[in-house]
Amino acid sequence: MRHLFGHKMKSFVLTIILLSMSRLAWAERQMEMHRVQATTKDSSGWYLAASTHGTFSVLLPIPFDDFTVTDDHPRFGTIKTYIVGAKGAEGIKFSVIETTIIEGVSPTNVAAMTQQFSKPGQKVSDIDTSLFAGYPSVAFSVTSPSRGAYIRNVRTPKSLILLLLEYPNDQAKAAEGFRSTFLSSLKINKSEPADRVPSNQSQ
Repeated sequence: MRHLFGHKMKSFVLTIILLSMSRLAWAERQMEMHRVQATTKDSSGWYLAASTHGTFSVLLPIPFDDFTVTDDHPRFGTIKTYIVGAKGAEGIKFSVIETTIIEGVSPTNVAAMTQQFSKPGQKVSDIDTSLFAGYPSVAFSVTSPSRGAYIRNVRTPKSLILLLLEYPNDQAKAAEGFRSTFLSSLKINKSEPADRVPSNQSQ
């Protein structure tokens, strides 16, 4: 297994999604690693990836990393992003990212995310806008000549939670086998993260 993230996030899909979620000019990020290649299993044999400081947990088929990224923004104060993820030797990557909703900045319509991927060379399909755990959600697939992704985005009252399964095209069949369990395994804690810092939204 490989670590999903180092100090820089390399996934082009992940970069686009993080930018769409925040729409902010970030200062330098600080990363706090909680667990590396964690191996906590549940009864299914998959690994139970519960964010240390976030409000979510998911099931992953391989060991995972668990960390928090902190940004200090001059207008919005301290903003934390909670992430768990894993990358297999074959190039399949699993990521779950929870970002704090900032009123007037964070997208309000999660279904609009599909529009960012509808461009030449990429195909969006399997769009599902039904509620997930009672929250607004969108799930969809993206394919390109070299790789693809399965994505779910959920908006809770305080956070956006993104699930992302990326794969090279030679691993498409394997990724499809992981898709249902991964995307449906999200559990959301109704309480806020214990370390969440209220944003300073003064002008």
